Amino acid sequence: MEDRAGRVFVDSTRSGQGTVVAAYSPRIRPGLPVYFPVPWDRLGDVRPADLTVTTAPGLLGGDDPWAAALPGPQALPADLVAQGHSIPVARVQAMHEGKRRKRAAEAAGE
Repeated sequence: MEDRAGRVFVDSTRSGQGTVVAAYSPRIRPGLPVYFPVPWDRLGDVRPADLTVTTAPGLLGGDDPWAAALPGPQALPADLVAQGHSIPVARVQAMHEGKRRKRAAEAAGE
């Protein structure tokens, strides 16, 4: 947290309902690519088609190269967590609800 100067990023579009996709999870795309972490300096060397359910195990070599790169768990102060729970869900959710209602009304012939 030192590099964030005590700040915490809250992705309000995922507030309360969002999920995080785990590394190496398959994507529903032709060729079954996987979410595969790539270092910044290698981005130009890979394509999504290179990272599939078939190729990923061989690229890992039996280890998770990202485990050592990730920081350890961070404890957030209780008051910061409480403040996070008070943040209203983003307008994005309201927009999706409006679209859902419009589709339902159209399907009902309204």
